[in-house]
Amino acid sequence: MKDIIERDIKALMKSGEKRKVEIVRFILSHLKNEEKEKKRDLETSESIQILKRLLKRNQESFDQFNKAGRDDLASREKEEMGVIQTYLPEEMSEEDLIKIIKETITSSGASSIKEMGKVIGLIKKSHGDNADMSLVSKHVKLLLNK
Repeated sequence: MKDIIERDIKALMKSGEKRKVEIVRFILSHLKNEEKEKKRDLETSESIQILKRLLKRNQESFDQFNKAGRDDLASREKEEMGVIQTYLPEEMSEEDLIKIIKETITSSGASSIKEMGKVIGLIKKSHGDNADMSLVSKHVKLLLNK
């Protein structure tokens, strides 16, 4: 993923898109900092988790700026979120997610809310990169409470 981002920085610099270059450099710096902390190259799934963290942080800032009426700063956050999302895999639709949750509940034999963590863990292991885990949690809770 880091190679793709570095290649994109060069292309954006050539096209003169200064704001996007700034955003992509910001993303790359977070990935490089994480690599330095771990003292190794990041797996793709680790890079995706970092990008999801950045996206969540930007979403929170966007919400705060909107509440405060700071449309200028909110639009900057929205732009950053758009660039970050280009590097994330397509998220699963809610229908597909519910189908996977039902299959996982059946295959794991989970029958009560006490086994929610087990089901979520299995889903995270197999579909964590392209599943919204907050939605997974919500639907697992609903399905196990029946």
